[in-house]
Amino acid sequence: MVAWPQDVNQKAYGMSTEYEDNLVKIQFDSGKERTYLKNSSPKKEFSFNLRLEDVGENSEYKKFLAWYENVCLSGSQSFAFPNLITHNGNAEYKFTDTPSARGQKFKEISFSVIEM
Repeated sequence: MVAWPQDVNQKAYGMSTEYEDNLVKIQFDSGKERTYLKNSSPKKEFSFNLRLEDVGENSEYKKFLAWYENVCLSGSQSFAFPNLITHNGNAEYKFTDTPSARGQKFKEISFSVIEM
């Protein structure tokens, strides 16, 4: 797990949450079905946005890009980020999709992550 980059804000907004599918279903020829849990506790998937400034050579957005490519290794590493449910302390997350950005002076970055 890697640390979130310094000088890049952690003020998530526009969050949506859903549970990862945690069931195994077995259907018998008789029509009966059995359901089992894959894991004892289901993982939550989140999508949220961050607003990062992109002015100058050492902007917040450029720091995020450098961290994503060189430290988080294009999303292959999990990372510490403030707990999106309790807002107390940090939790471990992993990217489920490549972050996307839009905007000029300020970039709105969209994230999709899963708790580890």
